[in-house]
Amino acid sequence: MRGKIFSFFCLLFLLFPINLIAQTAPDKFLGHRVGADRKLADYNQIQAYFQKLDKESGKIKVLTIGQSTLNKPIIIAVITSEDNMAKLDTYRSIAKKLRDARGLTPDEARKLAKEGKVIVFITCNLHATEIGSSQMAMEFAYNLVTGKTPFDADKVLEDVIVLIAPTISPDGQQMVTDWYRKYVGTEYEGGRMPWLYQHYAGHDNNRDWFMLNLAETKAVTKVMYHDWIPQIHIDQHEMGPSGARLWIPPFANPPNPNVHPLLWRGVALCGMNMAYDLQKNGFKGVQYGQEYAGWWDGACDNTPWFHNTICLLSEAAEVRVASPINIDAAEISKSYIEKSMQFPDPWTGGWWRLRDIVDYELTLSLSLVKTAYLHKEEFLYDFYRMCKDSIEKREEGQPYAFVIPKKQCDYPTALRMLDILMSAGVEISQAKEDFVISDKLYPAGSFVILMSQPYRPYAQALLEIQKHPDLKRQYPNGPFLPLAYDNAGWTLPLQMGITCDQINNPFKVKLTKLSKVPYPSPTRFPEAASYIVLDSRLNASYSVIFSLIKTKAEIYRSKDIVKGEGFEAAAGSFIVKNTPQVRKALPALLDKWHVMAFGLENTADMPKASLKRFRIGLYQSWRSNMDEGWTRYVFDDLSIPFTTLHNKDFKGTKKKKVNLREKYDVIVFADENANIIKTGRPSRTSRYARYFSRSIPPEYEGGIGKEGVEALKSFIEQGGILVTLQGACGLAFDDFNVPAGNALERVDRSKFSCPGSILRVKVDNKSPIGYGMPIEAAIMFYRGMALSTRPPSVGWDRKVVARFPEDDMLLSGWLFGEDVIARKAAVVDTTYEKGHIILIGFPCQHRAQSHGTYKFLLNALLYPEVK
Repeated sequence: MRGKIFSFFCLLFLLFPINLIAQTAPDKFLGHRVGADRKLADYNQIQAYFQKLDKESGKIKVLTIGQSTLNKPIIIAVITSEDNMAKLDTYRSIAKKLRDARGLTPDEARKLAKEGKVIVFITCNLHATEIGSSQMAMEFAYNLVTGKTPFDADKVLEDVIVLIAPTISPDGQQMVTDWYRKYVGTEYEGGRMPWLYQHYAGHDNNRDWFMLNLAETKAVTKVMYHDWIPQIHIDQHEMGPSGARLWIPPFANPPNPNVHPLLWRGVALCGMNMAYDLQKNGFKGVQYGQEYAGWWDGACDNTPWFHNTICLLSEAAEVRVASPINIDAAEISKSYIEKSMQFPDPWTGGWWRLRDIVDYELTLSLSLVKTAYLHKEEFLYDFYRMCKDSIEKREEGQPYAFVIPKKQCDYPTALRMLDILMSAGVEISQAKEDFVISDKLYPAGSFVILMSQPYRPYAQALLEIQKHPDLKRQYPNGPFLPLAYDNAGWTLPLQMGITCDQINNPFKVKLTKLSKVPYPSPTRFPEAASYIVLDSRLNASYSVIFSLIKTKAEIYRSKDIVKGEGFEAAAGSFIVKNTPQVRKALPALLDKWHVMAFGLENTADMPKASLKRFRIGLYQSWRSNMDEGWTRYVFDDLSIPFTTLHNKDFKGTKKKKVNLREKYDVIVFADENANIIKTGRPSRTSRYARYFSRSIPPEYEGGIGKEGVEALKSFIEQGGILVTLQGACGLAFDDFNVPAGNALERVDRSKFSCPGSILRVKVDNKSPIGYGMPIEAAIMFYRGMALSTRPPSVGWDRKVVARFPEDDMLLSGWLFGEDVIARKAAVVDTTYEKGHIILIGFPCQHRAQSHGTYKFLLNALLYPEVK
């Protein structure tokens, strides 16, 4: 009898081995409760835990979706029933069929919706310091696969496929954890790191979701719009500690008009179910419908709206990484202690812990999975409906297509824009023949983006002009209320300097749908020519030149337009003597950067200046400056060699003063407050002072100091070039007495407001800093300056390179008070002694998006030798 029983259990084990393996709880794996005070799992532990759970359960599968910027694996976990796990490709295929919608009847779509599984994607810990969700993810996965849920998990997972990324900032998660652990128990516990947690972007990694610069953004975008096509997505974040305990959708006004109304209803349904489940479980301080608006396209939590994906954002009140905080009732603002319809159960203060964040996020995540299950067929079918409407419905006055003419001032950058669009699922075609629209000839090879496509809202939102609704004032004639979320305008062709025409009426032309961007084949350059010409209108020309400088090539910049056989290049174009070294290096460079070179025989009578400057230093403070990170990204992206400079590099020793000119020709200061540059902290009256109230380890305190300022003055006097971007211009105003200032410094906010918008400027493109630019350009004005110049004192001179026009300067977004900045300068080239200080009052390399204004910075790096 005992033998029969033993055999029976052996048979069970052979038939169902997975079910007999106990899944390891994260608490046991880590040795502490998830979310315990001052305890964190780092990325290595999180990966190991998910891999262990994968081995112990057939309901979870861990996938690597890419590599991070610093080469860590980015993982997601697929959680669903074992039956579904065996047919994942089938369900992904169904999602793609519903998305593509063409030729799919409503009845066929309903059948697919019944057969398919709703895919829910949960992204955690994008902002690495907002670390709670990375911890929660482990407990969430464990609870789902073991059935420790407020619903029948086995039943729910039959209809739902959950994708969860425990962190989409793996480099940062590890950095933050390491830094926190290092200083636990000291006065620096829970303090900020002195460097960016995303190598290039820091917190701005959530501003990269249409530009797709970062490795992490690209990997998640591929999951979203190519590999899995989830119908529901939530991105989990944290916010300031003194307000609501949790913010969830619905979103605030204004809604972006490109987003399907049904999507907003889906967001509200999911968000209200979360609110209900949180409330019934006793979670207080949950807010919705305020703070975060439905307008902008560019974050992980809103770009999916424009892809017909129900996308939500959660924002839990933060702690000091993993250290608890105590909030006194008097420290909570009035708006967060009064009940309202969007905030019916305020939190009254007390201790707030990492475990609280885990509990709130765990509850809302499970609620979202339950809602997906309850409305599975509706969500799948409605995804089809929204995509079908995108293809078939076009309201009056809406674009039929956008056309990108083949002829562009910077063709390689135009191709890059198309690549960015295609990476996010936009369909692009190319004309096989010439065609005419409203008397304008478009040659064969022009690109056409028809709006009849599943992701029409996304394509249109990036290519059209934004017209943000008027902002409200705090009180009559008072300051304007700030924009609810980031930029008012972001039109991509304007930012990248690309000609793109909106066509509202249908037209006919033979098109070829592209599967990839048709970068040109390598072109032969004129090997026999005495000189090679590279057009300064192409950003990529600068990349080629930086590489040729390494070969010690003889290079000049033209002072006027260069004309030759079959070509005309702009003023400032590069003229390279065609030596054997150049002939050896150039073909591969032209191929890499997709640049065309032209031949020239005689340059004797050509006005030109030699190019010898190229040793570049980029200042990096210990205040994790995102603009410095983006500037580094641009330099790396364009293969520009540079050296990072810290405070110590501006200071000498007791025996020897520092001589910056010995090592550098150009020193760049990215957008940063002048006081931070000099002292490491803003002035006490600054609105940013509260962010610097906590001390950091002494080796990271301070700035370049008076000694650094004097070293910079000497650097300029000896012929160096100092480049100051936006806020860093204050260094030149305060300490160098440049003949310029910020015209907006004392302007009341009731008189001028421009929240992240694109404005028109006039450019002197015969001036060295304006080389390669059009005479009118679009700039991103984001917390920018308007520069007022004055007659210079002895030893100084100034040249306005770009200025705002008298009127009609708004191109995309929102602007009030244009008369305040009319005729003011945007870029000024000042000279002192032998050197230059270049003042750029706006972010010309804004988040590595504004390719159209890169040249203001690039020209400063390759300023021709002054005779």
